[in-house]
Amino acid sequence: MRELTFIGFLKQYVRALSFSNTGSLSKLASEAASDNPRLREPLFLFALFSGKEKVLLTATKLPELHREYANMLKQYDRQGMEQSLQSGDPILPEEYAKVYRSYLNLKNKNKNDMHTKSLMRNRIIQLQREKKITNYRLYTDLQINHGNMNAYIKHGDCSKVSIEIARRVVEYIECL
Repeated sequence: MRELTFIGFLKQYVRALSFSNTGSLSKLASEAASDNPRLREPLFLFALFSGKEKVLLTATKLPELHREYANMLKQYDRQGMEQSLQSGDPILPEEYAKVYRSYLNLKNKNKNDMHTKSLMRNRIIQLQREKKITNYRLYTDLQINHGNMNAYIKHGDCSKVSIEIARRVVEYIECL
């Protein structure tokens, strides 16, 4: 599986925020100016990182939004924006930093989930010892694939279960 890039994230994010699910900068600029203000910052970042900032400026008809974009372009080029986002520059407006944090959360989701599942595994093992519950009882009562459960609990293979399954197991044991 390919690693998520910032430009790839921005492309998906802008489409998802758009009411019309479009990639057209002129339509997106019109939407951001009128009835979808949440689109403003991701749209600017998308245009900047895809090299289409001039197209965005031309398409932006709302004077205050045009001024905001023009001011941002005076302060940041692509490289400067990238450095500011990565370093958490306090001068950078918070709305732009939020977009970057959303990207990092999505990019690191799998790693974070694996860590969470590992912590849940430790809790499951601890609760199993305390309450004397076997793996067999867990996967029969919860109707979970026994091969995946054994790989997860016995061998620590966190890729074998989803975070929802791990959560279900912990909640089940705690309720016993």
